[in-house]
Amino acid sequence: MKSAHSQSMNLPPPELNDESAQALGRAFWRLVELYKFTREEQALLLGFKPENRQRLNDLQSKQKIPVDPDKFQRVGNLLGIHKSLRIMFPHNLDLVYSWMKTPREMFHNMSAIQFITAEPLNSFARLFTVRRILDQIRVSF
Repeated sequence: MKSAHSQSMNLPPPELNDESAQALGRAFWRLVELYKFTREEQALLLGFKPENRQRLNDLQSKQKIPVDPDKFQRVGNLLGIHKSLRIMFPHNLDLVYSWMKTPREMFHNMSAIQFITAEPLNSFARLFTVRRILDQIRVSF
């Protein structure tokens, strides 16, 4: 299944293999460091239960994510969010890296990460929603 991002750029989706899991993992672990996401937020971004800390520790030590289409799409959406923020605020990295943790009216006065993680069973849809909102804002810049 192609992600919306892949379709919009006419790029094939990443292959589901260890090499792609490693590349996406390096990106994911770098982003969670830059955005200062908590362990619970990291878990929910990847679709894990927050108490699954050992699994997260193992993945982080290997700098990878599971070979799983859901995980690949989640990281793809997080990369899309990051891309939009970098394009919208190219000269203000502090704003880029604080944006996900700053409360906003569009998320019912929650931050984007609070919005995503508020309903763990819907975290994928909410992550996608944040990405789409930023894509729409970016296009109007």
